Amino acid sequence: MKTNSDFGMGLTYCLGLFLCHCERRDDGLNAESWFNGASDHLYDVQIPDNMPPILKDRLTNLKDRALHWGHAFREPRATQKDREWAIQEAKALLIEIDRHFGVEVCEATWA
Repeated sequence: MKTNSDFGMGLTYCLGLFLCHCERRDDGLNAESWFNGASDHLYDVQIPDNMPPILKDRLTNLKDRALHWGHAFREPRATQKDREWAIQEAKALLIEIDRHFGVEVCEATWA
């Protein structure tokens, strides 16, 4: 097991670090530059084996797409719409992970 990491390791922790970049979307960064920084936190995202298949698929899809947009630099290129999708998907996944573990969830009005 890793004892240190530049970008974090875990599941909800890494999703949280990815979402920390949300506020930078208004800093004039193009979507590819934004993904370049935000997606680093998904390199070592850990998807537990006992996670329902639909959540595993969605988590893997988010990771793969974000890393492609942030690091592959080939078509299709990331857009503002892709960035907004990734942010909303990460938030939705956190809700579904809570629900999976039996945690009552109420979405924020101001999020």
